[in-house]
Amino acid sequence: MRAVARELRLPPLSTVEELCGAVSAHLDRPIRIAPRRMRVGEPSGFVERLPAEDVIHVEQETSGLHRAHIVCHELAHLLCGHLSEPARADEDPSLVELPTIDPEMLRLVLGRSHYDDIAEEEAEVLGAELMRILVLAPGAGTTSQLAPALEHRKGQHV
Repeated sequence: MRAVARELRLPPLSTVEELCGAVSAHLDRPIRIAPRRMRVGEPSGFVERLPAEDVIHVEQETSGLHRAHIVCHELAHLLCGHLSEPARADEDPSLVELPTIDPEMLRLVLGRSHYDDIAEEEAEVLGAELMRILVLAPGAGTTSQLAPALEHRKGQHV
């Protein structure tokens, strides 16, 4: 997994956005980070594969360090090839007869593959390696990296 991370050739002081750019260039496919408030029962992050781009949905109501960890995990799924093919533009999830389910949520769920334990383990290992590269980038201040993890959701330090 370290070899995969090294292939990205990240510059010193890489940010999550720079990491996304490197993965995007490596995969030759646009990747966008979309922070949002997750619904009850949703994971803290997931990838939505669209015809023209991949969108990483990530919980916005958490620390910056946790957000970076989530994004690294989802980028690892992309690098490992764990996602299904994007839904075709002509597919309309509202045509499925499930009137009580929001068509947008249906499209998100149907566009995802089921990750098995092996895929999750691969994503955890590679995601941790990507996170290590970001946190341990030369010149990166440990305090500036760790402070967000100690911040309470209401902006108060613990």
